[in-house]
Amino acid sequence: MISILSPCVGICRMDESTGLCLGCARTGEEIAIWRETGEGQRRRIWAALPARFERLGLTLARLPWTQAEILNFVAGKLRSREGSWAIGCYGGVAEFRAEAGEDCEIAVQGDKVTARTDRGTLRLEIGDAVRALALYETPGGQNLRAIFLVLSRLRAGLPVANGLSALGPDREAILAEDREQGLYDLGLRRTVTRFCIRTDRAALLEALTPSLGQAWPNYLPALGGAILRESPVRVVESALGRAEVRTPIPPPGAAPLSGPHTHLLPDLLATGREMGPDFELPEAYAPGAIFYPSPPAND
Repeated sequence: MISILSPCVGICRMDESTGLCLGCARTGEEIAIWRETGEGQRRRIWAALPARFERLGLTLARLPWTQAEILNFVAGKLRSREGSWAIGCYGGVAEFRAEAGEDCEIAVQGDKVTARTDRGTLRLEIGDAVRALALYETPGGQNLRAIFLVLSRLRAGLPVANGLSALGPDREAILAEDREQGLYDLGLRRTVTRFCIRTDRAALLEALTPSLGQAWPNYLPALGGAILRESPVRVVESALGRAEVRTPIPPPGAAPLSGPHTHLLPDLLATGREMGPDFELPEAYAPGAIFYPSPPAND
């Protein structure tokens, strides 16, 4: 069985001057024969791509990783405490990282990887439809900016709440003891991610009730203060997994805490962007989780 995957990233447009695809940097002939060609020829094509990426000025490339290799990458980076993981969208994101000296339990069960600290939890499900895309600092270079774990946009949709919504007990909570607490979708109206809070605190539950059904961000003047005071667990989901953040919510203007934290910024959310202003994924793919490299945390 051939195990070397196609470098296609879903941008299937040929460059007239070079005859190379502006997504994967293959020639038209290489694309046409890919399904029938053997592993040796596939390796030779992959080996030629970095120089072509530099020629074309491309910085996004698919990685030739199998499902097992993606799973091992995720588990390995979590165990070594290298880098951080993000789930969400531009302006509404959760980031997970274990710091030096912090206990972190890593578990791999089937295609699921779970990481747990006292300040946050992360669960990623690496199914056979997950793809890994690398974003480099320079065309054809090896200096990595990020790795995107993505799904076909057709597979990545989540239920969309048009306003603040009570979802009932959080049955998908990573820890069993959290599964009776109430989950509330903030109603950001994104199709491939959602930002929720989870709580069983009476004061916050009482504050939430009058705002149910109201659209984001109209309810923030009445509810934002209570959310800031109570600092509920923030739960950010994609079709690929979820991050749960327990750290206190910093007041406006304060620097984010180290380790797990969230950003919820109305001005950025109002742009409607999935990614930051300097980058967009190919339209065929939706972001599931993003890995940002950094040196390992030293214990």
